[in-house]
Amino acid sequence: MSGPRATDRRAEVHEALAAYHDSRDEAALNFIVSAYQGLARSLANRFVQRGEDIDDLNQVALIGLLKAIERFDLARGTELTTFATATILGELKRHLRDRSWWVRPPRRVHDLYINAQQAIDELAQVLGRSPTMAELARHIGASPEDVVEALEAGALRSSSSLDTPGPTGEDGHAWGQFGAGDPGLAEVEGRLVLTPLLARLGERDRLVLNLRFVGGWSQTQIGALIGATQMQVSRMLARSLAQLRAWSEPESA
Repeated sequence: MSGPRATDRRAEVHEALAAYHDSRDEAALNFIVSAYQGLARSLANRFVQRGEDIDDLNQVALIGLLKAIERFDLARGTELTTFATATILGELKRHLRDRSWWVRPPRRVHDLYINAQQAIDELAQVLGRSPTMAELARHIGASPEDVVEALEAGALRSSSSLDTPGPTGEDGHAWGQFGAGDPGLAEVEGRLVLTPLLARLGERDRLVLNLRFVGGWSQTQIGALIGATQMQVSRMLARSLAQLRAWSEPESA
């Protein structure tokens, strides 16, 4: 959209941003989200080929949009579109990055790996070469030993075929090197059970659950986003959890 209509729209969004930042006006927030949710969905569609569910991507993109609205500074004179695009893409990439680990490392190692990867790119541009381990550790404020541990954990982001021959060329394969069962697999089983059940809920109910239990949003914040009261959000959560519980229970014989 261009011309006078686009100019008017930008002015309306700027007014809504000012109102929301000044008084946390829920109507202003809803207006901004409505104006830019098409952008969020468009950016989410870029990642569909990664094998992710489009509803999940849309929810992540919407969370990125909300973060952009919260962090946007009107005094800088930039457009929300530019800032929101960068924030939403960052949120989507972080989501995909977090889900791509074959074996999930401790949170400390995971975050240090992400910081180290970003620092490598930054230092390479400044230095004109790959940074040394000491330079990298100093840049991110960590010990060289911790950085090495984090970078080695990066190998867990992908896995080789189970039919890959062993390192010495013998007939053994990767699957033959696995150990005994891990009690933590129960959590994996739970996730596998829960995923199809969540898919049976409506998009709005999934969004509310995701914001509450993954994003850590308060019921009041969620209500401001979807145009509901805190009590209504509470009832939606209770209803969704009860429905998931009922679906998960085996049918009576």
